[in-house]
Amino acid sequence: MNTLFWVLTGVLAYSAVAMWLRNEGILPDAFRVSGPVLTLRTLRGRAFLGRLAAPKRFWRAVANLGLGGALVAMVASFALILSSARSAFTNAQPAAIQQPQNFLIIPGVNDFLPLSVAPEIVAGLGVAMVVHEGAHGLLCRVEDIDIESMGLVFFALLPVGAFVEPDEEATQEASRGARARMFAAGVTANTVLTVVVFALLFGPVVGAISPAAGYAVGEVNPGSPAAAADLSQGDRVVEVAGTPTETAGEFESAIADAGDSVALTVDDGDTRETVTVDRELQVVGSAGGNPLNVTIEERPVTIAAVNGEPVATESDFLDAVGGDDRATLTLTRQPTRSDQGRDAPAPAAPSRRR
Repeated sequence: MNTLFWVLTGVLAYSAVAMWLRNEGILPDAFRVSGPVLTLRTLRGRAFLGRLAAPKRFWRAVANLGLGGALVAMVASFALILSSARSAFTNAQPAAIQQPQNFLIIPGVNDFLPLSVAPEIVAGLGVAMVVHEGAHGLLCRVEDIDIESMGLVFFALLPVGAFVEPDEEATQEASRGARARMFAAGVTANTVLTVVVFALLFGPVVGAISPAAGYAVGEVNPGSPAAAADLSQGDRVVEVAGTPTETAGEFESAIADAGDSVALTVDDGDTRETVTVDRELQVVGSAGGNPLNVTIEERPVTIAAVNGEPVATESDFLDAVGGDDRATLTLTRQPTRSDQGRDAPAPAAPSRRR
């Protein structure tokens, strides 16, 4: 059975239990149940908002700026919708990000949001809702509009909404500017929250992140010397023959000066160990119609010798070929060894994996 079946089963079971608790009078008066939707109403926090609203001139100035920004955002959003609609009609094949499900910020439904990020999404929505509705409540107190209740809305166990319920009569008696500031306060607060979060992200958060030292192993070919030395994808080579390597350039320089057998200090994230790699020059890809008439599919080919001279590195290969127009290569296929001589025009440096 798929995940959707179990989700629907859980929602139905939750609804049945919640409605039974409501009918039996077990739930507190602050809770209201309507199927899978649970509403929590409270007056707690109203006194705190009253104290926070004391510098009224300051909050009105901030709200006026937010009101102007909300008007600009409204016009820009409408223009974006028109542009998206035009793009949908003119582009025969929309990109993946333009698919309908990808407009929904629902993990598991949106192709770019896996279920594994659901806790982070829920936490972010919770913070955004509290800030949004808290701003409405704050401006209610600034403009002397009474608050009848505040609360949260849950769909089953997930917080999906929050609300501040102003007194309707007090709202109508307030000036037009006061009502506009109160209604725009949520958007203003979320905009400020976004600016603060991005400032933290690109400031202290990014500044605290630094790349791990070493040369990252991106891939290990089966049957290669690296595989024999038990290297794996994600390992970091932090030393080559005792020389520290913090960057790719330092690794390339150190490995070029190393011999046919080289000691590598490898960090897998948990431990560090030194392994010895007996180097081989491997060809891991081939083009059709190559001079050797060799097709490389799954198993790489090792160039063991050039003109009878053993080679283990790219520099050995280039030195052995020299300026000759033709060279005889001794090839070794993995995992069984079958030496054979092949005459070929002197090629450029082959694709290889150390």
